[in-house]
Amino acid sequence: MNRSQDGLANEYAGLIDGQSPGTLFVTDARGNILISNEFTALTIGIPLEELLKYNVQDLVKAGYYSDSVTMKAIGAKKKVSMVIRTVQGFNVMSTATPILNQDGEVQLVVTSSNSYPGEAVREETPPSPNAKPRRGAVRLDPDTASGIIAESLAMKQIIQVCNQIASYDSKVLILGESGTGKEIIAKYIHRKSARWNGPFIPVNCAAIPVDSFEYELFGREPQATGRADGKKGLVELAAGGVLFLDEIAEMPLDMQAKLLHVLESSELRRIGGTEPIPVHCRVVCATNRDLWSMVQQGQFREDLYYRINVIPIHIPPLRSRKPDLVGLTSSFIAHFNAAYGKRYMLGADEFQRILDQPWHGNARELRNYIERLVITGSVQSDERSGEEGLNDAFALDHFISRNRGRTGSLKDFAAIAEGRYIKQMLAECGGNAAEAAKRLGVDRSVVYRKLKKMEEVLGD
Repeated sequence: MNRSQDGLANEYAGLIDGQSPGTLFVTDARGNILISNEFTALTIGIPLEELLKYNVQDLVKAGYYSDSVTMKAIGAKKKVSMVIRTVQGFNVMSTATPILNQDGEVQLVVTSSNSYPGEAVREETPPSPNAKPRRGAVRLDPDTASGIIAESLAMKQIIQVCNQIASYDSKVLILGESGTGKEIIAKYIHRKSARWNGPFIPVNCAAIPVDSFEYELFGREPQATGRADGKKGLVELAAGGVLFLDEIAEMPLDMQAKLLHVLESSELRRIGGTEPIPVHCRVVCATNRDLWSMVQQGQFREDLYYRINVIPIHIPPLRSRKPDLVGLTSSFIAHFNAAYGKRYMLGADEFQRILDQPWHGNARELRNYIERLVITGSVQSDERSGEEGLNDAFALDHFISRNRGRTGSLKDFAAIAEGRYIKQMLAECGGNAAEAAKRLGVDRSVVYRKLKKMEEVLGD
């Protein structure tokens, strides 16, 4: 079985719903891992592709886990829950649920965790009840993390940094390619800070005409003739909140000097004004350019660079964050299906094309692409043939997301996992059902029955 390919399509079963990350194992009756996810691999510090080659007993022997709740459930033939300590220091509350056949024998075991205490601490130092989750333990509250997909380790670390710095007024410089979500991160910092009820004022420095910069940022006093044409600048309007200076690299050099003075003195003067006005806002800047190279070329002020670069946050491109790529794809499909009343589902070939694309426009480009797919795509979930549905790389994830909480869905989940495993074995045997049945240790009639069962579940 090509476990790395099969695992890639299913590794998001515990993450795709936007909840906090959880571990996931689906094993056979001997403890061989059939399906797992990225976060499970993260907790023991090995690649997912490597993890999918293991038996859970071997993981215990190698010291990756303190014990195996999966093997205990196989032995007891009933659900077992216990805290498992990993080599990376995670204490994971795991529950293993065996799936029994008609003879009462274990067929599959689904082992998962929906929450965990986080990184372990020494026994002589009890964890504080207010301790924040650490590595891998990012919890994204729906009201504060809207629009953020943080399934990759890189994005989880970024969210952790944002959580740590949000309560301070230190200046932040967000770096990343166009479309990586710099403004979304800036808004997240705003919402998590004590300034959450203040304004969030975004300023696209690339969109302001050169001769209007000072007027837009600092405003203007009423004319001496008495006309009421005075105006507050964007910096003033951000009082009590966050001023987000996007594309800061596009700010003219003369305005950079004036902005530097405002940041250093925490006050400004409107055009035509003489009295200083206090500045009461947090400044977050962002750029998709290499500011330090611009400093060396004389295109950006060095003193301003150091002033705004107190806390740098670099967002990697989407092509280097495959977990986020799949999470965003699923999220966008769900969004546009709801927005346009569609029931589009991503096929295996299209999914592979998405994985292979460089996405130079990052999440913005991906969003537009998915919107186009949903609007123009002809493949609908209720129109697919059985074979096409079985080859759908998102079939299992879709089934899980739409059947949460429904009685009997765990057995249906097992049916899908078994069916996909059998299909892979058939492919390895060149379609020879007798040979596949022999390798699987079952009668040939079982192969056909399991495939039919999976087709019925997916066609539900």
